[in-house]
Amino acid sequence: MIKAKRSRFAAASLILALAFSGCAQQAETGTSDMTVTDPATTETQDTLEIVEPSATQEFVPFEFNPHAYSAILETCYSEEYRDSFFNLCDALQEGKTTFECPSEEVYKWCMDPVTLNQLYPVAVMQLETSDGGYSDGVGHFSYKKSVEEYLARQEEFQKDVTDIMNSYIRSDYTDFEKCLALYDYIDSNYSYDHDGEVGKTQDGSGYTCYKLKKGICCDIGAWYAYLLMECGVNAIEVQNWGTDDSLGYHAWTFVEIDGRGYHIDATWGLKSEYETENLIMDYFMMTDSDRAESGYLAEDLQVPILPYFYAKDCPDYDFTASDTRYRLPYYSSCESYDTDLNIIYYREGYYGAADEEFVYE
Repeated sequence: MIKAKRSRFAAASLILALAFSGCAQQAETGTSDMTVTDPATTETQDTLEIVEPSATQEFVPFEFNPHAYSAILETCYSEEYRDSFFNLCDALQEGKTTFECPSEEVYKWCMDPVTLNQLYPVAVMQLETSDGGYSDGVGHFSYKKSVEEYLARQEEFQKDVTDIMNSYIRSDYTDFEKCLALYDYIDSNYSYDHDGEVGKTQDGSGYTCYKLKKGICCDIGAWYAYLLMECGVNAIEVQNWGTDDSLGYHAWTFVEIDGRGYHIDATWGLKSEYETENLIMDYFMMTDSDRAESGYLAEDLQVPILPYFYAKDCPDYDFTASDTRYRLPYYSSCESYDTDLNIIYYREGYYGAADEEFVYE
């Protein structure tokens, strides 16, 4: 369990650097006619056809989980970090200004914008604290605006997240199917902020991405990870410098399914970047080798929310991604998927070729 401290200034600086990076640049796709379309015309694109279950099947509606968390974090932080953060979330649910936590170090971690952005983005930039905010097992904070304004903001956020989940996720979905459905949601409805128009100083990265359906790689990677954690998938945002100067700094999402790791780059899969309504699958469930071929080496992986920052320095969790069971052929685009038959219907070559079937476990 964690005892070491991390440099939040370094993490924040690297996140800021993403705004000036080449994280929008996509790996070579083999198509020479790819163009960028106007985000305003693609922000509400239709998602893929999903074969509906039989009418006799009943599913439990999704309910908002204020305790979104990943088991990946539990390997690096002790239970008191997790439990204290949950105490903070519970306090925010009721508009309170105190929460129980065992130490000032844990208190600062809970209140840190990096932590909030990854685990509870509705509260980023909405809370105030000071060096004297912790005393005798209790963390103190205040709201930048009125409690009523914050609670209204939180209620809207929770309703919207619940609507997203109930629109895309069924209670019988496997973790893989949750990853696929939310990858479809993000890439069908969000666009890349090429012009740097999205300001984040008032609301934070994740919340702004959610509200505007627009962002850069660190925004999209963190928001996708949060949605996955909301429905119980082990996910976390990761970052890295490209091996080529033209690639710059980039962020995406690392997920764990059945004890195996995978890279998912929702930013490079955005439909608004392609002349196709199908879902680009080259950046879904990538291995370390796939990620390296796109210019980002797994051995240099960085994880801002973890204490060690560099994945290779994390002694309690293995960030290896080598499993290929969910990997479609290169240059594939998904047309639809059937979660009852466990089939993804796809095309090779994005725009042409006959329909193919990929059967997953």
